[in-house]
Amino acid sequence: MNISEDELEQRLRALFADERLDLPPPPDAGTVIVAGARRRRHRRQGALTAVGVAAAVVFVAGGLTVVRLHTDEGTAVMSADGASISVKPPENLTPGRQPQPPAPEPTSTQDIDVSPPAGSSPSRTVPPSSAQPPSKLPAVLSGPLLASDGFGALKLGMSEAELTAQGVTFSDEQAGASCSTYTAQGSGVPVAATVVISKAVGLTVVTPEQAAHTAEGVGAGSTKEQVLATYPEAKTEPGGIVAPARSTSEYHFRLDDTGVVQTSLMSLNQDCAG
Repeated sequence: MNISEDELEQRLRALFADERLDLPPPPDAGTVIVAGARRRRHRRQGALTAVGVAAAVVFVAGGLTVVRLHTDEGTAVMSADGASISVKPPENLTPGRQPQPPAPEPTSTQDIDVSPPAGSSPSRTVPPSSAQPPSKLPAVLSGPLLASDGFGALKLGMSEAELTAQGVTFSDEQAGASCSTYTAQGSGVPVAATVVISKAVGLTVVTPEQAAHTAEGVGAGSTKEQVLATYPEAKTEPGGIVAPARSTSEYHFRLDDTGVVQTSLMSLNQDCAG
Protein backbone atom coordinates (compact mmCIF):
# COMPACT_ATOMS: atom_id res chain seq x y z
CA MET A 1 0.00 0.00 0.00
CA ASN A 2 1.37 3.27 -1.02
CA ILE A 3 0.89 6.24 1.33
CA SER A 4 1.53 9.72 0.22
CA GLU A 5 3.79 12.00 2.10
CA ASP A 6 0.95 14.21 3.21
CA GLU A 7 -0.98 11.29 4.61
CA LEU A 8 2.14 10.01 6.43
CA GLU A 9 2.66 13.41 8.02
CA GLN A 10 -0.93 13.55 9.23
CA ARG A 11 -0.74 10.09 10.81
CA LEU A 12 2.51 11.00 12.64
CA ARG A 13 0.99 14.20 13.98
CA ALA A 14 -2.01 12.24 15.27
CA LEU A 15 0.27 9.68 16.89
CA PHE A 16 2.35 12.29 18.73
CA ALA A 17 -0.83 14.00 19.93
CA ASP A 18 -2.19 10.81 21.52
CA GLU A 19 -2.27 11.28 25.36
CA ARG A 20 -1.65 7.61 25.90
CA LEU A 21 1.97 8.12 24.95
CA ASP A 22 2.60 10.73 27.74
CA LEU A 23 4.77 9.59 30.74
CA PRO A 24 3.85 11.55 33.89
CA PRO A 25 6.87 12.39 36.24
CA PRO A 26 7.00 10.61 39.59
CA PRO A 27 5.96 12.61 42.67
CA ASP A 28 9.57 12.88 44.06
CA ALA A 29 11.18 13.83 40.75
CA GLY A 30 12.24 17.27 42.06
CA THR A 31 13.88 15.81 45.15
CA VAL A 32 15.76 13.23 43.12
CA ILE A 33 17.02 15.89 40.70
CA VAL A 34 18.24 18.15 43.55
CA ALA A 35 19.96 15.24 45.30
CA GLY A 36 21.74 14.29 42.07
CA ALA A 37 22.94 17.87 41.60
CA ARG A 38 24.28 17.89 45.15
CA ARG A 39 26.15 14.62 44.58
CA ARG A 40 27.77 15.99 41.44
CA ARG A 41 28.80 19.17 43.28
CA HIS A 42 30.29 17.17 46.19
CA ARG A 43 32.23 14.99 43.75
CA ARG A 44 33.61 18.09 42.02
CA GLN A 45 34.72 19.64 45.39
CA GLY A 46 36.33 16.34 46.45
CA ALA A 47 38.31 16.20 43.23
CA LEU A 48 39.55 19.78 43.72
CA THR A 49 40.50 18.99 47.35
CA ALA A 50 42.47 15.91 46.28
CA VAL A 51 44.38 18.00 43.71
CA GLY A 52 45.21 20.61 46.40
CA VAL A 53 46.40 17.97 48.85
CA ALA A 54 48.61 16.43 46.19
CA ALA A 55 50.16 19.84 45.39
CA ALA A 56 50.78 20.50 49.09
CA VAL A 57 52.48 17.12 49.48
CA VAL A 58 54.75 17.90 46.54
CA PHE A 59 55.61 21.35 47.98
CA VAL A 60 56.36 19.96 51.45
CA ALA A 61 58.50 17.21 50.01
CA GLY A 62 60.47 19.79 48.01
CA GLY A 63 60.88 21.93 51.14
CA LEU A 64 62.19 18.98 53.12
CA THR A 65 64.71 18.32 50.36
CA VAL A 66 65.90 21.92 50.56
CA VAL A 67 66.24 21.64 54.33
CA ARG A 68 68.23 18.42 54.01
CA LEU A 69 70.52 19.83 51.32
CA HIS A 70 71.24 22.96 53.28
CA THR A 71 71.80 20.95 56.43
CA ASP A 72 74.46 18.92 54.61
CA GLU A 73 76.21 22.19 53.80
CA GLY A 74 76.12 23.24 57.43
CA THR A 75 73.08 25.60 57.26
CA ALA A 76 69.41 24.77 57.97
CA VAL A 77 66.84 26.77 55.97
CA MET A 78 63.18 26.97 56.97
CA SER A 79 60.43 29.00 55.32
CA ALA A 80 57.39 30.40 57.05
CA ASP A 81 54.96 32.80 55.36
CA GLY A 82 57.52 33.47 52.63
CA ALA A 83 60.32 34.37 55.11
CA SER A 84 63.57 32.39 55.21
CA ILE A 85 65.48 31.69 58.41
CA SER A 86 69.10 30.56 58.15
CA VAL A 87 70.50 28.66 61.15
CA LYS A 88 74.22 27.72 61.26
CA PRO A 89 75.08 24.73 63.48
CA PRO A 90 78.06 24.80 65.84
CA GLU A 91 81.43 24.45 64.10
CA ASN A 92 82.32 21.32 66.06
CA LEU A 93 79.11 19.51 65.01
CA THR A 94 79.96 16.84 62.46
CA PRO A 95 77.99 13.74 61.36
CA GLY A 96 78.30 10.96 63.89
CA ARG A 97 79.96 13.19 66.51
CA GLN A 98 78.44 14.71 69.61
CA PRO A 99 78.68 18.52 69.96
CA GLN A 100 81.67 19.55 72.05
CA PRO A 101 81.07 22.06 74.82
CA PRO A 102 82.81 25.42 74.28
CA ALA A 103 86.18 25.79 75.97
CA PRO A 104 86.06 27.95 79.08
CA GLU A 105 87.50 31.42 78.69
CA PRO A 106 90.66 32.07 80.68
CA THR A 107 90.30 34.18 83.75
CA SER A 108 92.85 36.28 85.56
CA THR A 109 93.70 33.31 87.81
CA GLN A 110 94.04 30.71 85.03
CA ASP A 111 97.23 29.84 83.20
CA ILE A 112 97.15 29.34 79.44
CA ASP A 113 99.33 26.46 78.27
CA VAL A 114 100.27 26.84 74.63
CA SER A 115 101.91 23.76 73.17
CA PRO A 116 104.48 24.24 70.41
CA PRO A 117 103.70 22.81 66.97
CA ALA A 118 104.71 19.21 66.35
CA GLY A 119 108.29 18.85 65.22
CA SER A 120 109.41 22.22 66.56
CA SER A 121 111.89 22.52 69.37
CA PRO A 122 110.67 24.35 72.45
CA SER A 123 112.06 27.83 72.71
CA ARG A 124 113.86 28.88 75.81
CA THR A 125 113.01 32.12 77.49
CA VAL A 126 116.13 34.16 77.99
CA PRO A 127 115.87 36.35 81.07
CA PRO A 128 116.61 39.99 80.40
CA SER A 129 120.14 40.91 81.21
CA SER A 130 120.92 44.05 83.13
CA ALA A 131 124.29 44.31 81.36
CA GLN A 132 124.33 46.49 78.28
CA PRO A 133 126.28 45.66 75.10
CA PRO A 134 129.81 47.07 75.15
CA SER A 135 129.02 49.69 72.51
CA LYS A 136 125.92 50.79 74.46
CA LEU A 137 127.65 51.47 77.79
CA PRO A 138 127.23 55.04 79.00
CA ALA A 139 130.00 57.42 78.02
CA VAL A 140 132.54 58.30 80.69
CA LEU A 141 132.65 62.04 81.26
CA SER A 142 134.10 62.14 84.76
CA GLY A 143 137.45 63.82 85.40
CA PRO A 144 139.21 66.35 83.15
CA LEU A 145 139.12 66.24 79.37
CA LEU A 146 142.18 64.95 77.52
CA ALA A 147 141.67 66.35 74.04
CA SER A 148 143.23 65.04 70.86
CA ASP A 149 145.67 68.00 70.70
CA GLY A 150 146.61 68.42 74.34
CA PHE A 151 145.60 68.84 77.95
CA GLY A 152 144.42 72.34 78.74
CA ALA A 153 147.37 74.70 78.17
CA LEU A 154 149.64 71.77 77.45
CA LYS A 155 149.52 71.50 73.66
CA LEU A 156 151.47 68.93 71.72
CA GLY A 157 154.49 70.42 69.95
CA MET A 158 154.96 73.38 72.32
CA SER A 159 158.48 73.92 73.65
CA GLU A 160 159.37 74.15 77.31
CA ALA A 161 159.88 77.90 76.95
CA GLU A 162 156.44 78.36 75.34
CA LEU A 163 154.79 76.38 78.10
CA THR A 164 156.57 78.34 80.80
CA ALA A 165 155.38 81.56 79.15
CA GLN A 166 151.78 80.22 79.49
CA GLY A 167 152.25 79.90 83.26
CA VAL A 168 153.07 76.19 83.33
CA THR A 169 155.57 75.13 85.97
CA PHE A 170 157.76 72.01 85.84
CA SER A 171 159.15 69.85 88.62
CA ASP A 172 160.67 66.41 89.20
CA GLU A 173 162.82 66.68 86.12
CA GLN A 174 164.28 63.49 84.70
CA ALA A 175 166.67 64.70 82.03
CA GLY A 176 167.72 62.57 79.07
CA ALA A 177 169.94 62.98 76.08
CA SER A 178 167.25 64.37 73.79
CA CYS A 179 164.10 64.44 75.97
CA SER A 180 163.19 65.24 79.57
CA THR A 181 160.30 64.10 81.77
CA TYR A 182 158.56 66.55 84.14
CA THR A 183 155.54 66.96 86.35
CA ALA A 184 153.67 69.89 84.84
CA GLN A 185 151.04 71.97 86.61
CA GLY A 186 150.06 75.55 87.06
CA SER A 187 148.03 78.05 85.05
CA GLY A 188 145.84 76.43 82.38
CA VAL A 189 146.62 72.86 83.45
CA PRO A 190 143.46 71.05 84.71
CA VAL A 191 145.39 68.70 87.05
CA ALA A 192 149.03 67.76 87.45
CA ALA A 193 150.32 65.69 84.57
CA THR A 194 153.48 63.87 83.62
CA VAL A 195 154.89 65.31 80.39
CA VAL A 196 157.75 64.43 78.06
CA ILE A 197 159.40 67.32 76.21
CA SER A 198 161.74 66.82 73.29
CA LYS A 199 164.47 69.36 72.69
CA ALA A 200 163.82 69.03 68.97
CA VAL A 201 159.99 68.76 68.59
CA GLY A 202 158.62 70.04 71.91
CA LEU A 203 155.87 68.43 74.01
CA THR A 204 155.35 64.83 72.87
CA VAL A 205 153.56 62.99 75.73
CA VAL A 206 150.94 64.06 78.30
CA THR A 207 149.69 61.70 81.02
CA PRO A 208 147.25 63.24 83.55
CA GLU A 209 147.83 61.93 87.09
CA GLN A 210 144.05 61.92 87.64
CA ALA A 211 141.85 59.73 85.47
CA ALA A 212 140.75 61.76 82.47
CA HIS A 213 138.30 61.07 79.63
CA THR A 214 138.42 61.59 75.89
CA ALA A 215 135.95 63.58 73.83
CA GLU A 216 134.43 60.25 72.65
CA GLY A 217 133.51 59.29 76.23
CA VAL A 218 136.26 56.77 77.01
CA GLY A 219 137.81 57.10 80.44
CA ALA A 220 138.30 55.47 83.82
CA GLY A 221 136.37 52.16 83.98
CA SER A 222 135.72 51.85 80.24
CA THR A 223 136.03 48.20 79.19
CA LYS A 224 138.33 46.88 76.52
CA GLU A 225 135.31 46.08 74.36
CA GLN A 226 133.97 49.60 74.74
CA VAL A 227 137.32 51.13 73.74
CA LEU A 228 137.51 48.91 70.66
CA ALA A 229 133.91 49.71 69.75
CA THR A 230 134.52 53.46 70.14
CA TYR A 231 137.74 53.40 68.13
CA PRO A 232 137.31 50.79 65.35
CA GLU A 233 140.94 51.31 64.20
CA ALA A 234 142.35 50.73 67.68
CA LYS A 235 144.96 48.03 68.29
CA THR A 236 145.99 46.16 71.38
CA GLU A 237 149.43 46.61 72.92
CA PRO A 238 151.06 45.13 76.01
CA GLY A 239 148.96 46.22 78.97
CA GLY A 240 146.44 48.24 76.99
CA ILE A 241 145.12 49.64 73.72
CA VAL A 242 146.39 52.30 71.34
CA ALA A 243 143.81 54.24 69.35
CA PRO A 244 144.11 57.10 66.84
CA ALA A 245 143.20 60.54 68.22
CA ARG A 246 143.90 62.59 65.10
CA SER A 247 146.29 62.37 62.17
CA THR A 248 149.21 63.63 64.32
CA SER A 249 148.43 61.97 67.68
CA GLU A 250 147.11 58.85 69.37
CA TYR A 251 145.69 57.69 72.71
CA HIS A 252 147.30 55.02 74.87
CA PHE A 253 144.83 53.37 77.29
CA ARG A 254 146.30 51.30 80.14
CA LEU A 255 143.87 48.65 81.39
CA ASP A 256 143.53 46.23 84.28
CA ASP A 257 140.68 43.94 85.38
CA THR A 258 138.43 46.94 86.11
CA GLY A 259 138.92 48.59 82.71
CA VAL A 260 140.80 51.75 81.76
CA VAL A 261 142.94 53.08 84.63
CA GLN A 262 145.14 55.60 82.79
CA THR A 263 145.04 57.54 79.52
CA SER A 264 147.96 59.20 77.75
CA LEU A 265 148.16 61.42 74.67
CA MET A 266 151.22 60.94 72.47
CA SER A 267 152.42 62.83 69.40
CA LEU A 268 153.33 60.79 66.33
CA ASN A 269 156.12 63.29 65.60
CA GLN A 270 158.51 62.58 68.44
CA ASP A 271 161.94 61.14 69.22
CA CYS A 272 161.55 60.41 72.91
CA ALA A 273 159.05 57.78 73.99
CA GLY A 274 159.44 54.27 72.78
